[in-house]
Amino acid sequence: MKKVLSLVMAFVLALTITISATAATFVPSIENKGAPELIILDETDEGFVVGYITDKNGDKLTTEYLECFIITSITEALDKNSDVPDSIRNQLVDQYNKICEDSTKLSELCPELDEIVKNKWGKDKSVDDLVIKDFFDISGECDELEKHLSEDGSTLELTFKVGVAGDTFITAMVYVDGKWQPVVDTINNGDGTVTVKFSKICPVAFLVPGTGENSSVVSPITADTSSVFVWSGIMVLSLVAIVALVIYRRKVNG
Repeated sequence: MKKVLSLVMAFVLALTITISATAATFVPSIENKGAPELIILDETDEGFVVGYITDKNGDKLTTEYLECFIITSITEALDKNSDVPDSIRNQLVDQYNKICEDSTKLSELCPELDEIVKNKWGKDKSVDDLVIKDFFDISGECDELEKHLSEDGSTLELTFKVGVAGDTFITAMVYVDGKWQPVVDTINNGDGTVTVKFSKICPVAFLVPGTGENSSVVSPITADTSSVFVWSGIMVLSLVAIVALVIYRRKVNG
């Protein structure tokens, strides 16, 4: 009986350690977050200014207004009752599911991002030291927006309220032409906002150091949290078994 009890207790201890290690990667889940807000830079008679499109020489082509943009979070895309267009929903959810695969690494999704990480964060760092903080889609409702962004070398500059500390490394990747690509120009403004230059409007992921580096960030979306609940259930059943064994032993000895 003692051997059985010892084996069960050892099993429960192992489960506890496993669950603790797994659950540590699932602090506030990204699928429960809204998209970061666009920062309004100015207010004119034409509307709220949120960004500018510049040509390859840095000369301003257009002023972009808030009403021209639709920002869709993964939360909205996953909600089947939301009014998100199917084209946006399908692409965002498909990429979300791909990133959620256990075997998927950020270095496999966007290997080019590793060079940016080493140059701007540290030579000993890699893209796999990052987690996805925000995952959303940017689409436009103004024809002029798409027209100017299609010009060679033109970029759209937008600023988002992300809520990172001023000294936190942050970068971004975008899903363009069927693959994830790094965003070279991602600037932490030091006030909780981040400025990014896009060549196209598309799905976007903001990445920051993992929870070991920055305890305030959300965890990576790299696995299925359902496994945590399965193991938790097993642990509960094991604890019940221990209690039953203890009671049985007392009755036998009593």
